Amino acid sequence: MHNYNVDHKYKFQTRIGNWFEEWELDETKKKDYLKNRQNGQLASIVKDTKTNFSLRLASLSFPQDDYIHFGFHLMIQNVKTQGFLSIDIQERLKIGEEAYNVTTAQTSQPTVRSVFVIIPYTKEPNYYGDDLLHYGQHFRIVANPRISNNKTFYLHSLPQTPTRCAKISRKQEVCAIESDVFNTVWKFEHADPKIRFEMEGQPVRSDDIVLIKHSFTQHWLASDEIIYQNDFGREREVFVHSYQCLNKTQNLIAEKEGRTTIDIPLRNQEPQNLWKFQVAKKQNEQFDESVMDDNRNVKNLMIRVKQQITSRGAYGLRGLAKVFMEMDQNNNGQVEYNDFKWGLRNFGLSLSEDETKMIFQTFDKNGNGKIEFNEFLDAFRLQMNEKRLYYVQRAYASIEQKAGKVTLETMGRLINVKEHPDVLKGYKTERQVFQDFVSNWNKGNPDRVIPFQEFGEFYQDVSSSVQQDESFEAILKKSWNL
Repeated sequence: MHNYNVDHKYKFQTRIGNWFEEWELDETKKKDYLKNRQNGQLASIVKDTKTNFSLRLASLSFPQDDYIHFGFHLMIQNVKTQGFLSIDIQERLKIGEEAYNVTTAQTSQPTVRSVFVIIPYTKEPNYYGDDLLHYGQHFRIVANPRISNNKTFYLHSLPQTPTRCAKISRKQEVCAIESDVFNTVWKFEHADPKIRFEMEGQPVRSDDIVLIKHSFTQHWLASDEIIYQNDFGREREVFVHSYQCLNKTQNLIAEKEGRTTIDIPLRNQEPQNLWKFQVAKKQNEQFDESVMDDNRNVKNLMIRVKQQITSRGAYGLRGLAKVFMEMDQNNNGQVEYNDFKWGLRNFGLSLSEDETKMIFQTFDKNGNGKIEFNEFLDAFRLQMNEKRLYYVQRAYASIEQKAGKVTLETMGRLINVKEHPDVLKGYKTERQVFQDFVSNWNKGNPDRVIPFQEFGEFYQDVSSSVQQDESFEAILKKSWNL
């Protein structure tokens, strides 16, 4: 029998046998952590790297003849959610093959995750003899190769089962998968049922509203106002499901005219099934994407920084300006390197030490270790066109007319956050939109009169972060009831 009544006990510092194994394990974990941090292999670093890379600017194809061609890089927007089809390379599905989730996401510009490529289905002959995409012709939708180290991921769906279905709606699952199977084949159909049969075989125009039919299950691609939370925020779920009008109006009219009717093909589809394209509107919007991943020169770095700023939304550039203004304790408009570096990091820009130094040295023209931060910001500021400037002038005049003067206090009382586009689409709450607006003005006396020049500079920064004129006009019109 063992005698446990000993005069003394070992302490954990005593290195005998396995008494020291817990301390040794902690030391090993610490060494592994430091090694992974140095090599950029920490889970948090890898996650941030993938997120920032997914949001890099991507090129769109410019249609010379207003038609969609095979090989086009384009964005696909859902009519119901107004979001663009996007791949989440960080959310890998728990299946045997490498596959990633797909959603519709709001974005102000084309990014790596939201630009797809239309390629032909090569296992059947091309009866049309050209590179145009026709209604009823089989094709595949491929994710931008930059998002996955040039791997090919196809938009994929398969029949709904108890174990394979959409995560929230439980409808037919859609994902991006590497396998080259028939479940990745789709075809376009015209959105108008009255001319759908007549449009079979006709080329697809870049401004058409279309249905995207899954060739294997014969149902249509869809997205609805079903919130899907991921690392990019509140997005909308994508699945395959046919939303059709249940009334018989179409058939009754056709029967009255004596035409033979088939029930389902003549029904209208709900907006969840309707999609439209976004392509380059100008020739110069189509560019070589390889420069976006080449960090050997400042020009490419600045393009990347601009993309990250605009990905932060309408107040992206204004938010960065406010960070530097708060650092400027001497009110001389200058920042030193450390302030510049931490200002970019606090704002959330992903740049290495060498990349930050390269940008700083470019703007430090006299070599005194300081830069004019407004000169740096001017590299991203764009002049407003006449149409945008017109709405800014109307907004300022409207506030002045209603309140007598334009101050932060009067703007806070008059701004209509309920009608703001981000609130209407469910991307932000009214409180978040209001706080975003107020927080991006300089701190000070809320009753200080704001001249038009300062008001215009504020909205110039907003304008520089909003690519489309329609989106910028909507922000002004809804916010100030124009």
